[in-house]
Formats: sequence, C-alpha cells, structure tokens
Amino acid sequence: MVEQDVAEIDNIQSDDPVFKKSSQLLLEDTYFLYGHGDTTNTLNTAIPTLPSIEVFPQQQWPNHNASVSPVQAAPTVTSNPVAVAPPVDPPTLSPSMTHQAANGGCPPEHKLHRLWLYDSYGDAQHGDGWGTTTLQIREQLSFDVIFEGTLDAELGAIRYAAANDASMVDGHAKNHDDQRRRLEDTSEDNGVYICLDENACYVGEILGGTFTEECSWELTKVELETGNNVGLVAKGVGGGLGKCEFGLTDSCVHSCDGTVQTNQPTKTPTTLQPSKSPTISPSGEPSESPTRFKTKRPTMPLAPEVLPQDILYGVDELNRVKNILLSASPTSGPALMDPSSPQSEGFAWIYNQRHDLSDEELIQRWVLASFYYGTNGDDWVVKDGWLTSQSECSWYGVSCLNGAVSKLELEQNRLAGFLVPEIALWKKDLYVISLGNDYDAPSEEKNTFVMPLPSVLGELTYLKFLNLEHVGLVSSIPEGFFMNLSHLQSLYLNNNAITGFLPRSIRHLSSIEVLWLGGNNMDGPIISEIGHLTSLKDLSLEDNFREDSSGNRGFVAALPSEIGSLTNLEILSLADNALSGQLPLQMGDLISLRQLRLRNNFFENQLPTVLGKLELLEVLDISHNWLSSTIPPEYGNMVGLTTLSLESNYRDQNGYFTWGINGELPIELGKLKNLQHLRINDNYLTGTLISEIGQLFLLETLHLQNNFLQGPIPEVYSNCVMLKEVLLEDNSIDSQFGMPEGICRLP
Repeated sequence: MVEQDVAEIDNIQSDDPVFKKSSQLLLEDTYFLYGHGDTTNTLNTAIPTLPSIEVFPQQQWPNHNASVSPVQAAPTVTSNPVAVAPPVDPPTLSPSMTHQAANGGCPPEHKLHRLWLYDSYGDAQHGDGWGTTTLQIREQLSFDVIFEGTLDAELGAIRYAAANDASMVDGHAKNHDDQRRRLEDTSEDNGVYICLDENACYVGEILGGTFTEECSWELTKVELETGNNVGLVAKGVGGGLGKCEFGLTDSCVHSCDGTVQTNQPTKTPTTLQPSKSPTISPSGEPSESPTRFKTKRPTMPLAPEVLPQDILYGVDELNRVKNILLSASPTSGPALMDPSSPQSEGFAWIYNQRHDLSDEELIQRWVLASFYYGTNGDDWVVKDGWLTSQSECSWYGVSCLNGAVSKLELEQNRLAGFLVPEIALWKKDLYVISLGNDYDAPSEEKNTFVMPLPSVLGELTYLKFLNLEHVGLVSSIPEGFFMNLSHLQSLYLNNNAITGFLPRSIRHLSSIEVLWLGGNNMDGPIISEIGHLTSLKDLSLEDNFREDSSGNRGFVAALPSEIGSLTNLEILSLADNALSGQLPLQMGDLISLRQLRLRNNFFENQLPTVLGKLELLEVLDISHNWLSSTIPPEYGNMVGLTTLSLESNYRDQNGYFTWGINGELPIELGKLKNLQHLRINDNYLTGTLISEIGQLFLLETLHLQNNFLQGPIPEVYSNCVMLKEVLLEDNSIDSQFGMPEGICRLP
C-alpha cells in the first residue's frame, strides 16, 4: 500500500489523536494466541479457551535473538472426506515483543505491526471489556490464524482517560469521530505485535459473543527505530459484525476501513479450493464510489469454521446449507461460528438430517432447532416430535399455515434460557407466541426467561397474540418495541419484573384489544398516547406499586383525559399504584365499561357524577383512596352494578385529612336491583339507614361499619334473602335498636 492510499483510509497524522503520541495509545488489556499454519485444525476444531499470556515490562523483554516458543495450537482433528488446502508456513509463529530487533523479529518479507483493541462503551471509571466476543485476524488463503484475542476488563489495570461532561452523550465519549472511548495507558510501550506478510491478503473478523456492538480495533505500522506508529493499515469500529479484508499491497481488497461489515455468503456452492478467477466484489456493503484496490488473487469462499461432528455429505454440501442459512439471516454468521451457540448446534443438527428439503424447509427447521437449543429443549416437559425426521409442523406446540410456522404454544413446559433472534425470519407468518405460565402452574413446570423483553419480538409484524406472563422478564420495555406491531391484538406481560415507563411507541398498537402489564415494577405516568388504542377492551396496569428501597412507586400522576377515547373498553384495572388527582370527567364516555377497578391509589376530591352514565358497569371499586365526596344520586342509574366498593376513603393521618365518603346514603341505591356487594365502611356517612336497601333482593354483603350512621335498623332488610354478611358496628346506632329478628333468621 502506498502512502497516499493510507491517507485515503484515515488521515491518521492530523485527525486521529491515537497516533499523535504512541506512549499514550489507548490500549486495553488483551490476551491472545498465535496460530500455526495447520488448515485442518483451523477448519475442523472449535477455538480453545484462550490462555493467559505473560506480559513482560520493557526492561524484562525476552532476548529477541533467543528461541521463543509459540502458544501451543489445539490438537489436529481429522474429519474425512473434507478436502483441505495444503498447509503453508505461517507468516510468523512468535513475533518479537520489541521493535528494536532486526526487522522487529519478523521473518523476511514481513513487517512489524501493532494491534490495538478498544471498548466503545463505558463510563469514566469502569470498562466492561468485550465479554465473550473475540477478534480474529487470519491469512486469507491459508486460513492461518495470525491473532485471536479479546479485551478483558478484569485482567491488569485499566485506566480511562477523563471525559468531561461536554464530551459525554449516553455514556459515550464524542471527542472522536467514531465515538470510541479512548484509553490512556502510561506504560512505556504497549500493543500486540504481529508480523504481516507484505504479499498476503488478510481477513479481520469479529466473532460472536456478548458485546459485539462495543468492539473496535486498529492495526498500525510500526517504525522500527522509534516504535512510533507511522500508518493505519486497517480498522473496525464498534458494531463491526462480520468480516472485512485488507493487506499491505494493492493486490488485496481493502474493506477494513471502519465500515460496518456483515457476512455475505456466496450465491452458489463453492469448495475449499480457490476459484480460478477472482470474485467480482468483496463481502459487505459497497462503498459510495468503487474502491481502487482491485484483487489480483482469488478470494476464498465462506469457510466452515465449525463443522458438525458427523460429516455425511462433504464440504460442498456443508457450504451449500450454510450459505442458505446466511442468505436468509446474514447477521447469524458470528453465532454459527460459535460452537456453543444454539444457532451452531441447530446447524449441526440440520446438516446431518435429510437434504431433500427445500431451502425454506431447511431454514425453518434450523430456526426451530436453534429455538430448541436456546430454550434448553432437552429439559422440556413435553417435546414430542422435536428434532426428529417428522414434519416440523407436527412437533409439539408448533402449528403451521401453508407450511410455514404460524404458532408456538409451549406454556409452562420448563423452557429456560433465551429466544434466538432468528425467529424474526417468521415475521410474515408467525402470529401466535404463547410461552407464559398460569399463575398457579407447578413451579417445576414453569418457563423461566430471566432476560429483558427480547427486542426481536418487535420485528414480528404480523404477530397477533403474545403471552409471556409470569416468566421472569426484567428491565424496561424498549422505547420503539411496539412500532411494528400494528396487528397485535393480545399482549400478556403481567407478573414479571419489568421496570421503567410506558414507551410512547405504544400508540402504534392500533389493533390491541387486551393489554396486561400488571404485577410488574413499572412507574411513571399513564401517558396520553394510551388514547390511541381505540380497539382496547381490557387494560390491566394494576399492582405496580412497590414500597421498598427501589424508589419505584408504580404508575403516578393523574389519569390523562385521553382515556375517554377508549369507548370499546370493557375492563379498566389500575388498582395498587400511586395515581392521584381528580378522576377525569371523560371517564363518563367509557360507555362499554363493565369493570372499573381503582382501589389503593391516591385519587382525591369528588366522585364524578358522569359515572352514572355507565349503565353496563358491573364492578365499581374506588376503595382505599383519598376521596372527599357524597355518593351522587346518578349512581342509581348503573342498573347493571353487582359490586360497589367505596370503603376506606376517610383519612386523618400525617397531617392530611379527608372526609371520605360522607353525607347520607342516597335513596337511589334502591334501584340497583343486581347489586350483590355493597361496601362503604370506614368513611364519614351520616343520617339514618335507608329502607331502600331492603329492595336489593340479590344482596349478599352489606358493610357499613365505622361510620356515623344512626338507627334503627329497618326490618325490611330481612327481604334480602341472599344476605350472608351484615357489618354495622362502630356507628351511632343506639343499643336500644337491636338487629331485627327477620335478619337473624336469614340462613
């Protein structure tokens, strides 16, 4: 590569401060291994656990003229009939740890380079490293692994450069174009030294793991005399999934320029031998203008880094199957290369099965197999048909429509783990996911997903039914989660440990009829966007109140007036939160409402008379609030009412006083012919006991204790032949007025 080409990739001398002072390069602690030129080992064995490497201070560097033993490669595993390219000598087995050696300790026709690893995220004090993500650099034709390593925040001292407030946005330092957090290490010399062949082409690839979005790396030339960095050869920024290509000569493709790369499979099956003519274009997204680096050497097809144990069909067939899967899901490349991933296990299974299937069937069975392994399928309660030669549409809990998976119904079946993102491939077919638990399901059968709500579910655009109740979900609902779920009709996320506010993308649920988010740890206001859900019939946000050190208080503030737009609403349950203020008058527009449950909140002031318009209302529960109101006579119009609960609204504590439900009982209560439960105890009712209650022939419960009512007790109460419980103590009823004999004779 000539000097002007380096400048075209990245003007390192003027723009990137990482090259202005080599002694303050931002190196995070790294452990690594050097690979041998054993192609069979590279292709057919899983990468072993990386060993710890002894890092020498400068004064203790080993003699570069002495023999340096490389890290021992994993044992060779031979799998026939794999056709393996002949081994070639590696570019270097163990480069010198010092730039002061002759040619940097590199073999002839090799140049010394430094490799830098960065963490794209972290605060000013702590870095979380790369988790299980690794970077691999390998020679393109021989597949020799030149470097494979990761960034471990727990090894050695990691010192972050201070970041002022102006440079911080959501925890990212923005004082550099690529938004990476720069590290400052005060040791005299740092870096992973590797020797690169001047005539070879290389591949840099981020391999799977937990923090792929945070991984950045740079490869720089080293000036032997001074140890300074004199040129940027290649780099990958945070989010660099997949692989890119580079080299030291213009005969190589150069796509490691910081552009996010993805694995792109070849269009037709290829073998492990190089093709006779070069590929037309490198993998990844094309640049805006054609690159001037044209390959003069053929590139290799997608290599099977992880092969199934039982090779039945050869590498041609393996590549064909793998390319089919990657053509459907390009982002699955890193997972397929991780032998411990569910996707890799699913690939191994599907490869060793029937190969007379269509591409669509191969993909569908692979996704189901990956789902099985990702949710600990071997431990399911029922798994009839799974991972057998039977049609996947006959597997337990799987339903298909026109051959495509349309339903996954595996409630309380001891699923555990996580949902693989590849289920997004069913976004036009899957319309039912039911993986929740009944509240009283046996604990040994419950599904358990201790994870955030999987964002992949938000990509299932035709999903109509989603049940993940009581499965252990944590964290908040992603802000944009609901944007593509306009077909969703029923959502059950209740009884989990979900936190945070209602996302404003909830307005996109234009078809939603059932929305259950109760029994979580959510807080914040009930947002006005709730008024967009005009198809809603059942809304449950109850039981989010928590009196603990978390500071979460459930849903707070006043109800928005937009709630009156929900004219199809039949059940509204907001009990056990921290809602406050006056009940909005627009609630009188909820003409379809059958149940209104608002107990255990902080609603104040008057009971809205407009609730008397709700003739279909069966349950009205506004107990345990802070009301100061009489009972409007209009409530006698709610002729469908079976339960009226207004108890415990009187308050005289901590300097706060409310009159509760006060005044006299309205005679209009006698119109409520369907009333079964009347509870107005623990308030400030006055006046006499009205005889109209004797007209409520279906009444079973009468709780009027702890008020200021006066006697006598009307004899007509004995007409309430269904009456089972009468509580009138702690009123102003004179002892001379006993309980009528007719009431005492009631069964």
